[in-house]
Amino acid sequence: MGHPAESINTKDHWAVGFEWPVTGSKGDRYTVEMTNYGFECSCPAYRKCKHIKGVEQRFEDEEV
Repeated sequence: MGHPAESINTKDHWAVGFEWPVTGSKGDRYTVEMTNYGFECSCPAYRKCKHIKGVEQRFEDEEV
């Protein structure tokens, strides 16, 4: 299940399917993936996690 992006339209986005490696605050490694429905993260969080928010922020910074 993807967590919808707040400022990016991920439907048919060029980065759909791309995976970003992310290191958590305790050193654990997770993967954030863009899907047509938003973002998914391999961490155990049930909500939109800080890993997803971090990747999403990179896209927002690029658009400026």
